[in-house]
Amino acid sequence: MSVHGRLKIAVAGSALALALSTFGVSPVEADDRQPIGLEVEMPTDLKITEATEVPEGTEPAAAAAATHPCIGYTATYASSGCFQAYGDVVYAKDLLADGKSAAVGLFTDYGRAAEVCVVSLGAGKTGKCDWDYWEKGNVQLEVLLYDFDTDEWYQPIAWSDWLPVDGQ
Repeated sequence: MSVHGRLKIAVAGSALALALSTFGVSPVEADDRQPIGLEVEMPTDLKITEATEVPEGTEPAAAAAATHPCIGYTATYASSGCFQAYGDVVYAKDLLADGKSAAVGLFTDYGRAAEVCVVSLGAGKTGKCDWDYWEKGNVQLEVLLYDFDTDEWYQPIAWSDWLPVDGQ
């Protein structure tokens, strides 16, 4: 084979490798790679609270300029949630019409049993749960899916950082 033929093959091979690498390294959230429907374990002493509906247009603000911002916004492609320190309110939103409910678990760094806020209002709906936490503690959110019919928890899962209950 001539040098010119080898050069054509090398260029074509490089172009193919570049094209394949473009597909392989496209930016994707880690949670988006989790297969939906795989069951996960939750603590046995978990307290489940069904969320009350948040009227459309009154969802919590995440902006720093908001009087009572919602912090720790955490999301997957199926559900999202955040924590409003003022009033100790957990918001959860169902983002996917899949027959499962959006769930936001709340864990503390001071030993309180875990609680989870479940929204069974349908895709696109936001719900809230009002709880009361120790103001000197921290909480962490876990966003996932729940099936009321089977009482089972499912991926995708996302975790927030630890959040101060007093919002400071």
